[in-house]
Amino acid sequence: MIVLNPPRNYLILIVIAFASLWSGSFLLAQDVSPVAKRVLAIFVFKQSMPWPYRFEQSLRAALTSNPSYPIELDVEYADQLTFSKKEYLSKVIDLYRYKYKFSKQKVDLVLVIGNEFADLMLEYSEVLFGDIPVVLITLEQKNKPRNLLKPNMVSSVYGFDLDKMGPLIQSLLPKTENLFVISGDSLTDRKFKNLAAGVLAEFNGQFAVHYLDDFSVKELLLEVTQLPENSAILFLTVFRDANGQSFIQRDLMSKISEKANAPTFGVIDTYLGHGIVGGNLLSAENQGKRYAEIVEKMLKGEPLTNLKFKGKANQMMFDWRQLKRWSIDEDRLPAGSIVRYREASVWGDYKWTIVGVGAIIFAQAFALIGLTIQHRRRRLAEEESQRLRDERAHISRVLAMGEIAASLAHELNQPLSAIRSYAQAAQRFLGNDPSDPDEAIKALAGIVAGNRRAEEVIKRIRMALKKEPFKQSRLDVRDLIQEVIMLVRSKAKEQNILIRLEIAAGLPPVFGDHIQLQQVLLNLIINGIEAMAAAGGSFREIVVQASGEKSDAVMISVQDSGVGIDENQEDLLFDAFYTTKSEGMGMGLSISRSIIEDHGGRLWATRNPDKGTTFSFTVPIYEEDEK
Repeated sequence: MIVLNPPRNYLILIVIAFASLWSGSFLLAQDVSPVAKRVLAIFVFKQSMPWPYRFEQSLRAALTSNPSYPIELDVEYADQLTFSKKEYLSKVIDLYRYKYKFSKQKVDLVLVIGNEFADLMLEYSEVLFGDIPVVLITLEQKNKPRNLLKPNMVSSVYGFDLDKMGPLIQSLLPKTENLFVISGDSLTDRKFKNLAAGVLAEFNGQFAVHYLDDFSVKELLLEVTQLPENSAILFLTVFRDANGQSFIQRDLMSKISEKANAPTFGVIDTYLGHGIVGGNLLSAENQGKRYAEIVEKMLKGEPLTNLKFKGKANQMMFDWRQLKRWSIDEDRLPAGSIVRYREASVWGDYKWTIVGVGAIIFAQAFALIGLTIQHRRRRLAEEESQRLRDERAHISRVLAMGEIAASLAHELNQPLSAIRSYAQAAQRFLGNDPSDPDEAIKALAGIVAGNRRAEEVIKRIRMALKKEPFKQSRLDVRDLIQEVIMLVRSKAKEQNILIRLEIAAGLPPVFGDHIQLQQVLLNLIINGIEAMAAAGGSFREIVVQASGEKSDAVMISVQDSGVGIDENQEDLLFDAFYTTKSEGMGMGLSISRSIIEDHGGRLWATRNPDKGTTFSFTVPIYEEDEK
């Protein structure tokens, strides 16, 4: 037997009751959301017609954007203009009564668009929808006589503004003598013709008005090709022709305009782009918005008599292509007119943009010309500056060669003396009796060797004195240094100076001007020789070193054991015309620094710890893409 604990049971019951109350209140809170309203729109037209389709889309968009409560829109296309027999209408009435009068979801408002179905609603509205509010949209209002309308009905009109069509045609085509109005044989066609006839009667004195409403389409297409001169066409509607054949308005409009020998005007915006010049066109989009406003007011319970429209239903709209076809000046169009289908005209569409861009381009072109002139002047100045530097460097090389001229003469004298000795020996060997040809051949070989030595000396001198523009190429560091050593070897020997080379193994080639880099190295070595000659002492040595400087350059140094430089002289060494030598011009180091900087390197001097000075410079290594 199970014994229950009464206090615990009471607590469980209280919790369950509280949960039930909370969930019930939550459901009630959910039920207070606004109930959706249901609107039925019945179009007399065929579903595929462009104008009612745009009307429907605009109406639906406006209703679904209602922030107060959701509005559901049902749409029916009765196609009564195509099928007008009683048997068909009887079946339509039975269908709508079954779908909407006995539907579980009640319809709150009915919109009827078109004269034919509006007349049907006057007879069958109670059978179909009972006392549900009904708005009839027709060409003319149905409240005359008033007893035709039921209490739950209100009559409204499409909003065609035909009053402006006569003055418009007269303004655009002042020579117009005949206006041909095209209409059809359906109830809507006849109503529209009557509406237009009442308005255009005022213009009979200004041009003759003719009505083409009792033709088959085949006859109509032939008739519009034979209109008299200075005529115009006003196309209303042709839902059905004299033979009872039905048409889609826009397609028929396009055929008429193509064949007609006179400009054609229209009354609704979906004709635009299919052959009409234009007109004061009824906008399907505006119609949808206007009647959405009516629907919202009626669903709020406002009296039917207080319903008023806001905004306009018609717009002056024109086809640019038809204006050009019929030579109609755009300046004649009413103010505020909309012109569509312009051919792509860059000037017409982007005139001020083009003007602005042109001004910018002109300013940029002017600036570019100025920059080009400035660049050219700068380039010429740089070329002149480079020419002067090359000239100065050449003069410096000539002066440097002049300083070692005696040594070079001595070096050249040695092979020349050897050549003379070998030549005299060869004469003796050949003059002996008997002659000694073997020894003569050896002597001749000595002459050739001496000639080569002399030729090399002359070649080195010529290369040093050669005057060429700045030209960089791939250079081997060891060869570059040794060629300079050969030039100064005799001068160093005269001063009892040893030149020692310390060239690191595996150095990459450098990228530079062969002659100018030789000049820098020659100048630094000659300076070192002269510094040690002035210092005296028994041990005299110049160390020429070459090593890698980081990964992108080679560093070459010339270290002497001469008098060295003073601390105060370090900042002045490379200035032009500064020198510590009595006969110096002060140009060597200045030119050398310019040459190295032109190569993308740097030249500097450091004092040695014991005595003398070390001059160092860097040269960029040769890269494959610098070929």
